[in-house]
Amino acid sequence: MGKGPHLCFLHGFCEDSTIWESTISHLSKTHTCISIDLPGFGKSKKLAFQSIPEITDAVFQILRHEKIESPIIFGHSLGGYIACEYASNHPQGISGLGLIHSTSMADNKLKKENRNKAVNFIKRHGTSDFFQLFIKNLVAKSNQLLINDKLIKVIQNTPTKSVINGMNAMMNRSDRRYLLSQLDCPILFILGDKDEHYPKNEIFNQASECKLAQVNIIKNSGHLSMIENQKAFLSAAQNFLWFCDNMKETISN
Repeated sequence: MGKGPHLCFLHGFCEDSTIWESTISHLSKTHTCISIDLPGFGKSKKLAFQSIPEITDAVFQILRHEKIESPIIFGHSLGGYIACEYASNHPQGISGLGLIHSTSMADNKLKKENRNKAVNFIKRHGTSDFFQLFIKNLVAKSNQLLINDKLIKVIQNTPTKSVINGMNAMMNRSDRRYLLSQLDCPILFILGDKDEHYPKNEIFNQASECKLAQVNIIKNSGHLSMIENQKAFLSAAQNFLWFCDNMKETISN
């Protein structure tokens, strides 16, 4: 959608591209936006995958096919892991990197143990109970009513195989923190003030390693600030795009 510099949006675990609908409806006024249903999810749920690099290669093939040039890549949670992998493989092929409620770091020991427990639970009991807890933890306690039926349906329609493969892929992903100090393009970190998925100090430390970084803490938000506080999220994204676009103009001049 839209015209102008290219943006690519990658959704999170058990989501699909519709998570970005509101964001794209605004940003497509000034940019060309492409949002992808990642392998195993949404309309791509029949496509099997095993690893983050495998998904990343699929994203690369799509962007090349669609002639998307030097995009700014926004990745939510799982999408952020893929965006980091993409930047590692194609550092000169992006104009900016947006880690939306995400991190460049690999899972620590505790997180791996928790993911492994979840995988074993799902294998024994299915996804129903897992999804109930997963959905509840997506947003701040005060924002539970913002999780609409459409999003719940998207999550609950995720195949069990995709949930298990996604857990294993995230658990075994490579650490890409080294990348932050090497990238010349701007890097955006957005986190919610009530998001318990990643410690704030951990995000601040990562941002301090970047050559060019913007950090936004979205108030009254858990793990889905693009839904929980759309106005603040959009403002942060637009400021970042302004920075990226003006940086490109400075370099070209």
